[in-house]
Amino acid sequence: MGNRLLGIAGAFVALYAAQCAFAPSALAAPRHAGMSAAEIFDRALTFVREQNYPPYVSFVVTVDTQAKGRWLVEQFSSLCRARDDRVSTTAKPLSTTNHPDNPYRFNLKVKGLQVHDSPNIDEPLGIPEISPIYDFGLSRVPPVTSSARSYEVALVDEQTLRGRPAYLLELTPLGDPKKYRVREMWVDVEDFSILQLTTDGAFAGGPGNTVAWTVSFAIDHGHWLIENEATTASLVLGGYAPAVDSFIVLPGSVRYEGISYTFSDFEFPKTVSDLLFLESKPSQAVQQ
Repeated sequence: MGNRLLGIAGAFVALYAAQCAFAPSALAAPRHAGMSAAEIFDRALTFVREQNYPPYVSFVVTVDTQAKGRWLVEQFSSLCRARDDRVSTTAKPLSTTNHPDNPYRFNLKVKGLQVHDSPNIDEPLGIPEISPIYDFGLSRVPPVTSSARSYEVALVDEQTLRGRPAYLLELTPLGDPKKYRVREMWVDVEDFSILQLTTDGAFAGGPGNTVAWTVSFAIDHGHWLIENEATTASLVLGGYAPAVDSFIVLPGSVRYEGISYTFSDFEFPKTVSDLLFLESKPSQAVQQ
C-alpha cells in the first residue's frame, strides 16, 4: 500500500505539472488573419459533428482535490456507451490516498445523535460518471452565421496551447445561459479541433454546475476525447443542514479547494453487456 500511495503522489505531481502546461501563451502574429470569428467557430462545430466513436470506450478517471488540509487522489474504472453517453463507473476505486476507516469511530453529535466523523475525504461530487466524449452540446449548436445561432462569437487572440497554435474565441450565449454554457474556446489553427474550453457549469445539476470549469481535449487513438476537466473554485459540500453561506462550514460538511478529473488508459472494447448501464449510482458528477 505504501508504494501504491507513493505512486499516486508521484502521479499527482506529474498531473499538476501537466495542468500548468495547459496555460496558453500568445503568438507573435495571427496565422490566418483573414478568418473571422464566425468562420473559425463554424469550422470547429463541423469538426465536432464529424466525430465518430466505437460503441464503447473504457477508461480510467483520476480525481484529485484538496480538503481537510491534505490531498485526495482516487482512480476509478469507467465504461462509456457511445450511443447515449451513458457511463458506468465501478464504485470501489482502483487506488486511493484514503486509509481504511474505523467503523467504530464516533465523536461528533448533531442534535444529540452520534455521527460518524471520519478523517478520510469523500468524493466531492460522488462517484464520477463523466463521459469523455461529451461535447457540451456543440454538435447541436446552429452555425453562428444562422439566424437561429446560439452564441455571439468574438476572436480574442491567437495563442500557443500545449505546443499547438490556437485561436481563442469568446462566446456570449444568446439563449438560456445554463443551456449554452461555453464561454471560451481554443481552436486548433491547423485542423480546427477544439483543444480547450471554459464552461459555466459542467454537469447535469448540483453544486458542480455553479462554478466555472476548464476542459482540455486530446486526440487519442484517432478520437477526440476529454483529457482533463477541472475547477479551481472552493466548494463547501455535504453537511447536515442547508448551506447558508459558502464560507460557513456546517457540521459534517467539507470545503474542497478545487476539483480535477483526468481521463487516461482509453480502450475500445467491441462487446459489453448493456446490463452494466442499468445500475444508477447517486452522483452529481454526471453530464448526460
